[in-house]
Amino acid sequence: MGGSPSPSPFLLIGMGLTITACLVVGMALGYVMGGAVGAGVPFLLVGLVVGIASAVMAVRAEVKRYM
Repeated sequence: MGGSPSPSPFLLIGMGLTITACLVVGMALGYVMGGAVGAGVPFLLVGLVVGIASAVMAVRAEVKRYM
């Protein structure tokens, strides 16, 4: 079949690192903001949700190339 070429292992590793970075940055920002206002856990959860959303968007954009 003449589809798009499959992604390289380095691209897949890069996507894994992108997911990790999005989650860590989102949670870290939520932790810092929660500590600043005195409501750590709710802001941490909001940061986690924002990190998950950004990771999904980043991976979706990368996978879209190969579909």
